[in-house]
Amino acid sequence: MKYSKTIHLDIKSKKLLPANYTKVIDIIPKDLYPKYETLYQKYKDNKLKSNTTVYLTPLSSFPSYKLKNYIEENKLNIKTARKTEKLDTLIINDTFIKEAYFSEILNEKAKKYYEIPYDVIAKDFSSSIDKDNAYYNILKTPSFIISEESLTEAIKYNKAFSVLLNYPSTTGELLTQSHGNKSACDHLEFFYKMFDLIEKNNLDVVFDDNINNETNKDTIVDLEMFQTLYGMLASTDKSNWIIAREIIANCDFETSKPYVLFLVNVFNFLKIKGDNKNYHLIHKHLRILGGKNKITYLLYKDASYEGFIQQIINMFPEYKQIMCDCLTTHLNHLFKTSIIKAIHSL
Repeated sequence: MKYSKTIHLDIKSKKLLPANYTKVIDIIPKDLYPKYETLYQKYKDNKLKSNTTVYLTPLSSFPSYKLKNYIEENKLNIKTARKTEKLDTLIINDTFIKEAYFSEILNEKAKKYYEIPYDVIAKDFSSSIDKDNAYYNILKTPSFIISEESLTEAIKYNKAFSVLLNYPSTTGELLTQSHGNKSACDHLEFFYKMFDLIEKNNLDVVFDDNINNETNKDTIVDLEMFQTLYGMLASTDKSNWIIAREIIANCDFETSKPYVLFLVNVFNFLKIKGDNKNYHLIHKHLRILGGKNKITYLLYKDASYEGFIQQIINMFPEYKQIMCDCLTTHLNHLFKTSIIKAIHSL
């Protein structure tokens, strides 16, 4: 499929209305996810090995310079290449893949879609198209995509649409060309081919997270580092913000977690993924905490620190005193004083 358009029944006009600008790249089949999950479970604990040749694939978010530094610092005999015949290992990003290609599937929002040839809609159902609003949008479109839900609605108003039920359908995730997912669209073909590439060439797979955990294991945000980062983030010097964000991006998240969470709650721009690929891995941890553990205040803009602290303590009672220590720094900054020496938890 290439650059199809979605189409739906406009309730007001009772006519078919193609989407104005949305281009459909493909419908990712729901049954592809178990295949990927099997791959993930097989390789999830892998680490880079010496005397191998690796490919930092388009499905990875790991910075090439950081990979080079890691190889040099650990004196590993690892080469990078792209040609299949020279490869031993592919590097990919689990979070990117799941968000780009399986987010609706994982959230049980996959739908059944019908792919209808252009001629059928533009010619056979010409009288049913809202031409005033859609004329230019039906041109140069090889096919139209309509969800089962939309088609069922259309059939209620015009039984002639029931013939569209005879066309090929796929249950899965609709990948559309929209702002923010260019990389997902550009590299979909590589993703599809990756499974055969791994199997036929007996390739190993290493995930970004595992490399990042290795590179960041020595960087820990403790109270002293927290106070330094807070001062940098609270300054008016944007270069300080960039440096602080980079330090956070390169820390061992699990060990640094309570301090990082407090900083994210206070400084809104840390809630945004941004362009720093290192920070994407930290942002992944934040989303997981905000979802599975229901820390609803974590990624909300301008969320109150009172509510945030209460939720953190409820989820992680062992962080109670750490939250008090962080709050001491925060309140002293707000009041522009150092009069508060300490806050002790009960």
